[in-house]
Amino acid sequence: MKKINKIAKILVKLNIKEINELYNVLEKKYNIKYNIENINKNISTKEIKINDNNINENEVQNNDNNYYDIYLKSLGTVKLPVIKLINNITGISLTESKKLIDNVPSLIKKSIALEEAKKIQDDFKKVDAEIELKISK
Repeated sequence: MKKINKIAKILVKLNIKEINELYNVLEKKYNIKYNIENINKNISTKEIKINDNNINENEVQNNDNNYYDIYLKSLGTVKLPVIKLINNITGISLTESKKLIDNVPSLIKKSIALEEAKKIQDDFKKVDAEIELKISK
């Protein structure tokens, strides 16, 4: 039990990037995967629309303490820049990034702060792709 408590203390201190790295290690080294689609069905989220590079402030209600999930909504005319951007943002392989764009809408990143979400939003706009933010619950 002491070992489990030590692991739990370490896990709760991880940031989003470290959690993503942990997931990649578990998936690649130990072949442990989770089905994100089934998880998303069980998570209640409130949608926030993105209009012209701005999050709809009426829906957010000025609550900067929220965390957001980023969903790829549509692609531009060229897929490769979007694949590379997803790879850079998430740290997943280019092959996994391509799978995400082949199954739009798809979850790109989970539970991130509003400031980071806006930066990512700008990056997607530059590659002519559209994303959607949902408040994480």
